Amino acid sequence: MKNTLRIVTLMTVMYANSAFAATGTEAAGFSLIGWIFLGFLAVIVTLQFVPAVIMYSSMLAGIFGKARDHQEVKNN
Repeated sequence: MKNTLRIVTLMTVMYANSAFAATGTEAAGFSLIGWIFLGFLAVIVTLQFVPAVIMYSSMLAGIFGKARDHQEVKNN
């Protein structure tokens, strides 16, 4: 277990060093991966927004809509 932990720690440190060395390759703007990621986030937000609007509209209809005839609950 100790050897596995040492190997994982060493690999993490090695990968972090190569990530710091890779900065500054583009002058400005997003790469293709950045635009794909932003598009994916936009799809998630849109898919969460549609059910929220449906639930909000049904809540407003329940609050401000016509009251239906409900039978009175009687305790026996």
